[in-house]
Amino acid sequence: MDWTQIDGWKLLTGLGLFLFGMTYLEDGIKSLAGRNFKIFLQRQTGNSLKAVIAGAVTTAIMQSSSVVILLVMSFTGAGVIGLKNGIGMILGANIGTTVTGWLVALVGFKLNLESIYLPITAIGSILSIFVGKGRIHHVGGLLFGFGLMFMGLHFMKEGLLDFTQISDLSLLHGQPWIIFVFFGFILAAAIRSSSASMMIFLTCLASGSISLLQAGYLAVGADLGTTITGLLGTINGNSVRKKTGWAQFWINVITAIFTLAFIKPILETIKLIGINDPLISLVTFHSTFNLLGILIIMPFLQKLTNLLDKYISADKGSEAKYLPYVDLQDTFVSIDALFNECLAFILRAAKNRQHFFIEKTAKEPKDYYNELKNYENEIFRYGTKLLENRLSESEARFVQIIFSSLRSATLSVKAIKDVEHNFYEFNRSEIESVYKFLNNLYDHEKDFYTLYLKVINSNFDQDSILNLSAETDNNYTINKAEAFKIYRSDTGFDLASMLNMIREVKDSRKLLLSAYEQYHSAQNMPKTKS
Repeated sequence: MDWTQIDGWKLLTGLGLFLFGMTYLEDGIKSLAGRNFKIFLQRQTGNSLKAVIAGAVTTAIMQSSSVVILLVMSFTGAGVIGLKNGIGMILGANIGTTVTGWLVALVGFKLNLESIYLPITAIGSILSIFVGKGRIHHVGGLLFGFGLMFMGLHFMKEGLLDFTQISDLSLLHGQPWIIFVFFGFILAAAIRSSSASMMIFLTCLASGSISLLQAGYLAVGADLGTTITGLLGTINGNSVRKKTGWAQFWINVITAIFTLAFIKPILETIKLIGINDPLISLVTFHSTFNLLGILIIMPFLQKLTNLLDKYISADKGSEAKYLPYVDLQDTFVSIDALFNECLAFILRAAKNRQHFFIEKTAKEPKDYYNELKNYENEIFRYGTKLLENRLSESEARFVQIIFSSLRSATLSVKAIKDVEHNFYEFNRSEIESVYKFLNNLYDHEKDFYTLYLKVINSNFDQDSILNLSAETDNNYTINKAEAFKIYRSDTGFDLASMLNMIREVKDSRKLLLSAYEQYHSAQNMPKTKS
């Protein structure tokens, strides 16, 4: 075997051009699709099956499962989609990434590559260079990347041509299957692309360097190798990133174990259905075992999600649930994260407010309020950074309304904190009617909290909001009358303080209702361009 006949420079040039072309293609698609693409993903991940389909379609278009993994991390981190459906997208990505192999097998080896890549690369480069911006410019980048991919494939074929024509490759056939799995793993991990790895395997298979079975082992190894990118992303990453990375790892490991156990029957079945072309057989095998992986894992998707939630703990050091996990340069995802963060904050504020009406709590109510303030400041920091982006008028207005909602929720708790000393005083009053009045107030606030949560869970019922607001006004009137009645019976308590306490409780309720109304009014604003 004369290894010197391999043209290493052509191989490396071809690989470099292929990877560079994929990057250009990916950037072109992202620029053209951008916001609409993300809106599509948001709408198409309502359940696990739709999430799998969305992951497959997105990866087929983007030609990069790594990009899809990053999108999944952003969307789950922002609360746009749940972890379970995010894992569904990862399953779909494993199918979508096989499209490149089909493209290379059906087109790249059947036609004169120069007749494909020369005109496409030329047209793409001209459009990209001479059209400064806009859709035509991005279309040019997309075509340029597409042409470079086929140019890279051409150079790789040329680099292996002389070697395969004069060399005796029988030595390879004696190597154990694990060597091919390991080589596929190392190659995909090194170049960070299962699509590029499959292109190399198809080239070797077409040149006769390896058998179909050996190529199958390489493909399984490459799918395992792609998990390295996700695992590297878990290092010092937040909990969402860790869960996503480990989800991809276990999905691919389970799929690989099953495939290796049944690789020969799968290849025999492909042959029995009449597929004899080795290139088509390999890409069929690649798609088949990834599809089988989906069928195996889908019934246990919820269990996998639960295990990830159980063994990968939530992040410490941040009060925010969504904003720390998104790229603030991505306006679309960040706005969704801010919206979801606002609702989480309102619920937190409502609960913290309730701590002031409970005798025994794990911490002092003031400590809960201080934590809420830190939470608010953290959201404001993220929101201020988001405002530094080039936002539309409606998007900027959305952020300001969210800020107002956060302020209303915080002031709602502050209003109660400011009269906490009155609660303490009246709860220990020797006047029985004063003591009973305060305890009745506590009961009413517990009822208000229950009704408030029902309003939020009803996905904004305007009538319920109005009824709760009217009840708050009526409750305020009754409480004032009761306070004067007590004072007429016994002047030995501080009426002014009681009236102030009653007013602050009423204002606190109103602010909490206002916070939710403001949150809801912001919901659809970013969807409209200014």
